[in-house]
Amino acid sequence: MARQVSDEAFSEFVHSAVRTFASIIHRDDREQVERSVLDAVAAGRPYTLEYRIVRRDGGERWVLERGQAQEGGDGRRWLDGAIFDITTRRAAEQALREREIVEAQLAEVRASRARILEAADRARREIERNLHDGAQQRFVSLALQLQVWLGTHRDLPDDARGEIADVLAELRLGLAELRDLAHGLHPAVLSDRGLADALSGLVYRAGVPVELQVELPGERLPISIEAAAYFTVCESLTNVTKYAQASRAWVIVKCVRGHLDVEVGDDGAGGAAVGSGTGLQGLRDRVAAVSGTLDVDSRPGAGTVVRARLPVA
Repeated sequence: MARQVSDEAFSEFVHSAVRTFASIIHRDDREQVERSVLDAVAAGRPYTLEYRIVRRDGGERWVLERGQAQEGGDGRRWLDGAIFDITTRRAAEQALREREIVEAQLAEVRASRARILEAADRARREIERNLHDGAQQRFVSLALQLQVWLGTHRDLPDDARGEIADVLAELRLGLAELRDLAHGLHPAVLSDRGLADALSGLVYRAGVPVELQVELPGERLPISIEAAAYFTVCESLTNVTKYAQASRAWVIVKCVRGHLDVEVGDDGAGGAAVGSGTGLQGLRDRVAAVSGTLDVDSRPGAGTVVRARLPVA
């Protein structure tokens, strides 16, 4: 059976006595094309195929062939139809598939980062609870016992009482450091009482005067969003205390159109940058893990403003 082909494909066979159309079909597609055509001819139905052909210069093109077997009165049969170049369309479809694959992979990476962060925060909360309910309580109990013991042994020599008092003072310092460690892991007040109270605690302990403005909805936000906002403020105020040489700072946290906007600013020296050792890169990673964004505006001599936008919808 012979094929009628388009002008472009026909030019491949002009003045050719030995080359058949089947010879230009890509060898990986040839068997499938032949089988599909023969099945359609045997069933007496039209066919539509997409396959590759190899041009004279070695280049590959995708074609769409539509055809149907025809019979002449003298017993001859041929394939009547048309072949169209669809290389551009196939390339666009392939590009779209690859884009969808990349987007799916990116979505999985984002989801994986969020799961990792959630698991880490869960572990931090568990460690904080264990420290609070275990080691901290033991040290508090021991400090109280020493205090009571000193109170009931007032007849001891001053040297002996002084040594015990020194031990008690060191114990209290160690207990304070343990509290700070547990608080840095994950503050219990954040889990128990919410973001507003946790931020109030940060502002109270800050090394500079801080103006706090918080506008939150009545219901609790997702814990991952609250944690990201809390650590944004915590890290930013820590940097203010350590590096900014500021006289004041401010914290503004409010929900705006499906996002939680967090802003921490100061009137200090400025010059902070992500990756400069101030913890901002880790903070940016944490914010990105919940699909948020972090921007730092810190011109030398003009103070620093850290802004995070966290999705809550």
